[in-house]
Amino acid sequence: MPSKSLYIATYGCQMNVYDSGRLGSLMRQKGWAMAESQDQADFIFVNTCSIREKAARRVIGHLKRLRALKLKNPDLLLGVGGCVAEQEGRRLIEEVPWLNLVAGPARLGEIPEIMETLSADMPPVVLAGPSPEAHGRDGGPPLVPMAAAGQVGPSRVPDQKGPAPISSFLTIMSGCDNYCAYCVVPYLRGPEISRPREEILEEARDLVGRGGVELTLLGQNVNSYGRPGHRGGEDFVSLLEEVSRIPGLWRLRFTTSHPKDFPPSLVGLFGKLPNLCEHLHLPLQAGSDRILEAMGRRYSKTRYLELVACLRKSCPGLALSTDIIVGFPGETEEEFLETVAMLETVGFDSIFSFKYSDRPMTKANLLPGKIPEEEKARRLSFLQATQKAITMAKHQSMVGRTLEVLVFGLGRRPGQLSGRARDMSLVNFDGPAWLVGRLAMVDIIEAWPVSLIGRLAGTNGDGP
Repeated sequence: MPSKSLYIATYGCQMNVYDSGRLGSLMRQKGWAMAESQDQADFIFVNTCSIREKAARRVIGHLKRLRALKLKNPDLLLGVGGCVAEQEGRRLIEEVPWLNLVAGPARLGEIPEIMETLSADMPPVVLAGPSPEAHGRDGGPPLVPMAAAGQVGPSRVPDQKGPAPISSFLTIMSGCDNYCAYCVVPYLRGPEISRPREEILEEARDLVGRGGVELTLLGQNVNSYGRPGHRGGEDFVSLLEEVSRIPGLWRLRFTTSHPKDFPPSLVGLFGKLPNLCEHLHLPLQAGSDRILEAMGRRYSKTRYLELVACLRKSCPGLALSTDIIVGFPGETEEEFLETVAMLETVGFDSIFSFKYSDRPMTKANLLPGKIPEEEKARRLSFLQATQKAITMAKHQSMVGRTLEVLVFGLGRRPGQLSGRARDMSLVNFDGPAWLVGRLAMVDIIEAWPVSLIGRLAGTNGDGP
């Protein structure tokens, strides 16, 4: 009897990409195969993000479009997971009545067993809230992460038997204890829980042993790993040091960091660990102290700039990216311009910028002084134009340099390859296909707003 097939569409952040890989791994242990497309699947699972209202509505639109497939194949099973599933619960069944399964992030481990008996003619199953198990663990095999840094979804989870992705994500902790005023994550993913150190190291060694030459350690607040009272019991600095010593690991990254939890010992690792890349994502969110306080960020603009100065002293070539929210309730034009000024002061290499949107359960949802949509759109456009000029100037300054590029795949045109430098710069250049998965030395000859164009200078296929 042929195995049933599963298609996973992933929306949102790297944590969701990791969770989708985890579910795919667990389902394969139960005999499921990964479908190449939604049309070929017996079960479609949509893994979702609700950190912004627009993202959540996009997911609902996807689920509604799947009704056509359900009408075509009444036996098709449809499921939704992630933060939208946790946030909406049974209300999703009311809005999308052809769903068969709703499962929050902590309940993914229960899905394979549920799917052994679930059929289209049964009432829908809703799994929300914390896992019945003590720490939300699924007791399954080693977790299998996905690649594709920057994935925004939806994306398909490929069959992950055999070699590991060139660049892999590895979740080291889940949840968040910060309760920033605008953020729904702590309410949907629960408190911070650190995974045991040996479990993380075992998974990291497995990935590297199967060809994963770049690892990114993930957590909602990754540098709070192992604080007292969390599972794991060891601090993030020593974990990074131990992971970095795994033979065959060419590159090491981590995200996302909270500025308030960045000790000097962590700063000192940049420039010290040879495979720790010269790039850090350090969310700012706003450049006004009053807005930062209202957001519940627990650091000031001065503290943020002091941290940046220490980081760049430790690692002069460090590239920085950040998150910015415009139009937080009560934000004045002057406070918005303080944020714009921070882009120039810090000199970010790139930013992820968003209009503030109300999210259920959050403190900011109840704040007065909501900014009109058209004004938020104007501020966002101005902010992005400012950063575009900064990024372009940085790219132009890189022309003439030679960068070490990890080649991820083929480019958009025949004969072109695409990869990333250690500072996360996207580099496209002409070269042979056998360079995919290897390191290449590339001379930068041209700058574009989102990428660099290079010319192959030499290769190093055996690693640094």
